[in-house]
Amino acid sequence: MRYRTKKALALAIAILMLAGTALAGCGSDNSEEPRGNGDVERAQVKIGFAAPLTGDNAVYGQGMKRAVELAFKEANNSEEVRSAGYEFVLRAEDDQGDPKQAVNVANLLAGDTDVIGVIGHFNSGCTIPASPVYEDAGMAMVTVSSNPQITAQGFSVVNRIVARDDAQGAFAAQLVFEDFGYTRVAVVDDSTPYGQGLADEFVKTFETLGGELLAREAIQTREVDFSALVTRLKSLEPEAVYYAGAHTEGGLISKQMNEGDLAVPLIGGDIIFSEEYITIAGTANAEGDVATMLGLPLDQQARGQDFKAAYEAEYGAGPEAYDSYAYDAAAIFVQAVLASGPSRAELVPAVRGIVYDGVTGTTQFDENGDTLNQAISAYRVTDGAWAQIME
Repeated sequence: MRYRTKKALALAIAILMLAGTALAGCGSDNSEEPRGNGDVERAQVKIGFAAPLTGDNAVYGQGMKRAVELAFKEANNSEEVRSAGYEFVLRAEDDQGDPKQAVNVANLLAGDTDVIGVIGHFNSGCTIPASPVYEDAGMAMVTVSSNPQITAQGFSVVNRIVARDDAQGAFAAQLVFEDFGYTRVAVVDDSTPYGQGLADEFVKTFETLGGELLAREAIQTREVDFSALVTRLKSLEPEAVYYAGAHTEGGLISKQMNEGDLAVPLIGGDIIFSEEYITIAGTANAEGDVATMLGLPLDQQARGQDFKAAYEAEYGAGPEAYDSYAYDAAAIFVQAVLASGPSRAELVPAVRGIVYDGVTGTTQFDENGDTLNQAISAYRVTDGAWAQIME
């Protein structure tokens, strides 16, 4: 059995070719004359951060926040930032993974005139309603949210540092149909813009390849009893269940599938790619489950090992799945400020036009704000831990 499609291999090669031709930093330098050195008071440059710091997805939000703080600490200690007379500081807000709270957070950050850009949000369902607030305020943002609608709005301020769900959904469908040989699959999403969008893209490619969609089901976030769902799915005799949603509900579905004698793998998107998923499902229940991930594993990222070592030295624990992307998002803001100056208006084109050679590889945004680095990888739970699926 093959474990990577030809299209996925070609994608990985293209990404490596792009990284090999990358330029570090911005293409031009319009920064002001150096404003001082480490012996004088430096001007604070405030960058906003928005993600779930409490609730089901807090494991991702807290990790990303730590990564941003690490990036700013390193930048502030660098000669380049010190000689420019800047000190980068973070204003972090908890959007709780809730769309309404995300809009409130966006208004708080936009209303703080000292905040000149935003890293966030995490959930697509939060980024979509929050992004018009940042557009109206003229505040550049860099997000890890993956729903294609985010960059389809035509906003000049919105930039995405990870691959889109249409790429991830298609990748997963090819993996399921071509590599695993599953032709009969049931699909479940969590009724969020992220989950619905990812499931739509999976179904589109899966059916185009010749796969049979047995059912399209939807659950609600914070739901815990999936016994009725498992009973319905079991009667259809699927070869696998594709799940698009958060790791909390996903882990419970995997657990209850096995308890209900539906002994087929759960295959999901990037938000189930967490150790917490295995804990929630139970090691035995999660065994054989599969997750796709936006980006490459840390040890295959351009400077992943250096980042991991620095992160562990700072926090005493390893980074989560999106922490390296949050770190690069922070570094992009640092480089953009050094190139263009610390104002909202100057940052919008500076961030959109940047070519940044960072931990995750080369980040360069297209005219819509999508990264050209559309890397995707896949993992299976093996002996109680996520292991990358290789050729």
